[in-house]
Amino acid sequence: MDGKEPEMEFNLLDEPWIVVKTKANETKTWSILELFEHAHEAQDLAGELPTQDVAIMRLLLAIMHGAFVTDDIADSDDAINLWTDLWEQKQFPYDNIKAYLEPYHDRFWLFHPTQPFYQSAHIKKNMDAYKAAKGKKVSAEIKWKTVARLVGDLFQSDHAPRLFPARTREAQNRLTYAEAARWLLHLNGFDDDSAKMPTPKGVGYLGQLGILYAKGRNLFETLMLNFVLVDDRDEVFADNEEDSKAYWEKPICETIEREISQPRAQKDLLTMQSRRILLHREQGMVTGYLLTMGDYFAKDASLLNEVMTVWKSDDTRGFAPKRHQLEAQIWRDLSSLLGMKIKNDDNARQPGIIHWLQMLEDTTEKIRFDVNLFHICVTGASYSLKGAGWQIVDYIQDDLTINASLLAKMNEMWVQEIVGVLERTKEAVRRLGYFAADIDEVSGDSLQGSPSTKRREIVKLAQEEGYHHLDQAFQSWLLGVNPDKDELETRTAEWLLIAKKTLLRLAQEQLNQCSETALVGRIKEGGEQNAIKAFQEFQHHIKKALG
Repeated sequence: MDGKEPEMEFNLLDEPWIVVKTKANETKTWSILELFEHAHEAQDLAGELPTQDVAIMRLLLAIMHGAFVTDDIADSDDAINLWTDLWEQKQFPYDNIKAYLEPYHDRFWLFHPTQPFYQSAHIKKNMDAYKAAKGKKVSAEIKWKTVARLVGDLFQSDHAPRLFPARTREAQNRLTYAEAARWLLHLNGFDDDSAKMPTPKGVGYLGQLGILYAKGRNLFETLMLNFVLVDDRDEVFADNEEDSKAYWEKPICETIEREISQPRAQKDLLTMQSRRILLHREQGMVTGYLLTMGDYFAKDASLLNEVMTVWKSDDTRGFAPKRHQLEAQIWRDLSSLLGMKIKNDDNARQPGIIHWLQMLEDTTEKIRFDVNLFHICVTGASYSLKGAGWQIVDYIQDDLTINASLLAKMNEMWVQEIVGVLERTKEAVRRLGYFAADIDEVSGDSLQGSPSTKRREIVKLAQEEGYHHLDQAFQSWLLGVNPDKDELETRTAEWLLIAKKTLLRLAQEQLNQCSETALVGRIKEGGEQNAIKAFQEFQHHIKKALG
């Protein structure tokens, strides 16, 4: 601070900083209190990136856990009753939210001499102490990181600016307080591992997850559907434990780099401080910041209290968060999304949000009456190893809509069968890739080695083309699946036929474009090979995979 700004400035409870889209498709900016008062009037959060919206959503969910979960919520029945009472109001009880937050008003100042929101006021002092302990030179000068490093849609290093920045030069160097507040939450959750003091411990906590969440017909419903009150054993999360509280309910930790155990309380986990940050302001704008490591979990720590991630089998932890793949559509990993076993593989864990939606579908008449479809969204940051560390290279966003009754326990056989036909579809798409590579080979190009780099590239491109053509078809088919009305065998056979026709058409198109050389072929070990034989072999494998 340069001495001109007030010590305390821009309280996030009162000042507008959260961007939303209203039902009239207008963009508005609300404070935290305004949002809870009018959430039912908004379609959704509408920040600069979907990852930014998730970071803000988790803050809002933590407030809900603090405001609504009391000692009276002892078991899953109590949790369902609480949730149902709130859902039936169709809007948040604003007075309850306000009453909960009032005692913590001073913890929500973006700028404060000792406790700025989601920041470390004494970060420079602690950085200097760490350097001195290591025998390193300590400078009185503060070297602020450029604000461009804070902005996720502009992400760049201080020395290597993007070629085509999304913001003008002036906008790159300055942020409004509202913008800075949004990007502060994003940096805390999705920062790369460039926070090198003391030592990198991986990307931000949210960047380690394969994030998924449910989306409702308005912002109130979205927040409610993700207001998960029990774990996958149907035990209530301990939101009232004394040693597990929301960020604003407990003393600020200034320690640079701290290994912690996973919080039992959701409001604690939802507000985890992966980084220590301090914003710098000049003349009413944010112009830079300081950054170090913050809280982190041990590599072998169980993260099973996290409800907003998909899972994968892990030899050390049993299960670990599974990051989404940038190129892969959400439906291709339906087994992980819904936590269903594949074939004889027992290593499957259901995401907490999916387990919660299943519980609501099975036990809550109100949601069965109100919600016919569940809209599942996934998001995340994609990191790439550049130099000595991992950097954000892109962002992931995808969604899938399913009939709500698919999540009912009595319909688990449906999901298992759908996952099964998807595995068969994946095998057929793999064969499309091999067919494309075979065609290229008999066209006269030399493919030395097996598998060669070129062959792998051809296989991958053809498979992505196949998935691209199946994408909308599968989503439309899945949206129409209704276990309450349909016959399982008829529906799955319908998809297998759609997939078969689509992939055969793509292969036929490629065959029609073959050169004469490819049609004549060449002699290989084991006999003659040409495009016609490759197509016949592909047909054989497609029939075997899809019927």
